Amino acid sequence: MKLETYLFSDGSWDRELDFSLDSKSTLVFVFGSIHIDDIQTGLDDIFNSFKKATIVGCSTAGEIYNTEVFDNSISISVIKLEKSRFKVISKKAKEDYSYELGKEIVHELIEDDLKSIFILSNVLSINGSELTKGINVNLPDSCSVSGGLAGNGVEFNRTWIIVDGKLVEDYICAVGLYGDSLHIEYGCKCGWRRFGIDRKVTHSCDNVLYTLNNKPALEIYKRFLGEKAKSLPSSALNFPIMLIEEGFLEPKFRAVKAVDEVSNSITLAGNIPQNSLVSFAVANFDDIIDGAQIAAEELCNDLQNDKEALCIGISCVARRVVLKQHIEDELEVVVDTMGDKVSMVGFYSYGEFSKSKSGNCSFHNQTMTLTLIYES
Repeated sequence: MKLETYLFSDGSWDRELDFSLDSKSTLVFVFGSIHIDDIQTGLDDIFNSFKKATIVGCSTAGEIYNTEVFDNSISISVIKLEKSRFKVISKKAKEDYSYELGKEIVHELIEDDLKSIFILSNVLSINGSELTKGINVNLPDSCSVSGGLAGNGVEFNRTWIIVDGKLVEDYICAVGLYGDSLHIEYGCKCGWRRFGIDRKVTHSCDNVLYTLNNKPALEIYKRFLGEKAKSLPSSALNFPIMLIEEGFLEPKFRAVKAVDEVSNSITLAGNIPQNSLVSFAVANFDDIIDGAQIAAEELCNDLQNDKEALCIGISCVARRVVLKQHIEDELEVVVDTMGDKVSMVGFYSYGEFSKSKSGNCSFHNQTMTLTLIYES
């Protein structure tokens, strides 16, 4: 595998693009700003330089390039596979069709040597929980899944996905990676700490939470937030809901997207099943950094240290909001853990996909999700 990573910022590239990597076996990952005018020259360079390659990517809530975070830029990786192969499919995304989309993605990508599926999707037209449920129906145990939802700063009004050389909305893109020589490792950790008692979900509908222990969910959540409740929903980025779901060994986290004062309900970024247990969670700086390190350690267990590798880092925008000026600390700990043979690009997202220890693919919020790719 031949690998190069690049950054486009302030109207220019950090170094000249290597045209010799362009081929039908080349896969280019592009993560860029929602502000197209700031990056149009860079996008044109990518599409003109890699005409034979397959290009995938999305808009972000911040571009990751090694140990740094950028805005109004593009971070890219160019992989030329030598012994392995890939297949890319894209589909129009519809929120009420998310479960079926998950099933279709696996059905169209599954082959005997499928190692991994990497997913990028628009946030406004997909239900991440239903999508992963559909994926799990026929997903082979040996196949990993990772990816994330496109971002747009802290605004949820518009994102883009690259499909067939164009920037489009309302789409989902899935990359199947194949081959016995291909190694894919993944790690996914959060870092928010449980706060208070567990409560039972007594009334919910998909991603809308109405009651906990038969009491209005929003009323309970506001008591938990105290003075910070006046700043809802923005203040909720610091205080996700921890979901303990039957059949999963680890808790999931659900970001709060909106609140409804009339119905006293909370709308979350993923489903909240009835009769599951939830508790509130609070951000802790050290725990968040430790979570990033643990995610890196998980994917380095089987890393062949003499091999050049790519790490795609997808971190939740809530982590950026909480860490503020210390945001690059979580990237530094990941890069230091993986070593100097690993290059990292990625983005801050509105939600992450990853397999869990239970073996199922799950939709997450607040996590650092890492995907390591290399050939032996």
